[in-house]
Amino acid sequence: MRACVHGVFLVSVLLTSFSNLGRLPVTILRPTGAMQLIPWEVYELLLTPGGMFAFQCVMVVSLAASAAGYLTPYTTKSSALLVLFYQGLLRSFGHFNHDEMLGVYYLVVLAFTPCGDGFSIDSLKGRARRRADGFAYGYPILLMRVLLAWVYFSSALIKLRVRGLDYLSADTLPVLAIVNSLDNLHETQFRLAFRLPEFLSLTPMAVGLVLAWELLFPLAVWSRRARWWLLGAGVLFHLSTLVLMNIFFPHQLAMYLVFVDWPAFVRRLKGRRSHL
Repeated sequence: MRACVHGVFLVSVLLTSFSNLGRLPVTILRPTGAMQLIPWEVYELLLTPGGMFAFQCVMVVSLAASAAGYLTPYTTKSSALLVLFYQGLLRSFGHFNHDEMLGVYYLVVLAFTPCGDGFSIDSLKGRARRRADGFAYGYPILLMRVLLAWVYFSSALIKLRVRGLDYLSADTLPVLAIVNSLDNLHETQFRLAFRLPEFLSLTPMAVGLVLAWELLFPLAVWSRRARWWLLGAGVLFHLSTLVLMNIFFPHQLAMYLVFVDWPAFVRRLKGRRSHL
């Protein structure tokens, strides 16, 4: 999971033009929350094409090292801190997106757990030590699974608290889809949202199924039988939000890997190699 989570953020950073962000005038920056504690002089030095490129290079080095498991106790913490600062910087420009937030929580969990004792450069070099107590490796996985379940469950609770049963009305899905497809943050690449008013008799059922899936998602933490049905429904849900609302959650989908039984996967892989 350490390699997966840090690897996802590494790819994301590599595919992002930090220099373009550095061309934005620093005067439009509105630091939020803890970002207000950072001296303004730091932002003036950082928010230049050269400053942001240097910041990107530091993030790449840290995330690459933590993904590979090199000096894991230190690089996982530096990666979590750098990504948290970067996310705060984006939101200080008015950007709003919660796709990466679950991954940020995972980075914080991994920063304070023994995630470099196996499948890492540290373990190959003998820097890491295996703990006899499996609880040290089990509880972070359980915590990350609970965090993922809470994201969906709380989303359903908020919908019910704000709208109640009115959320199940026929207009909810078409309005959400069309508004998100036409807002100024997304290019209108998909036009299926504009066909939804033709199916108003079915949209309450679709909304109800999504609401039920979110409320039932905590079962994925405890029930292996229900887990793969719920995760499969999650993949379909996020693909549908892409084509209906131009909203995608690649970071959150990648975090589904926390439900993979990696020791069993490795055992099966070794078994197949032995047969060959």
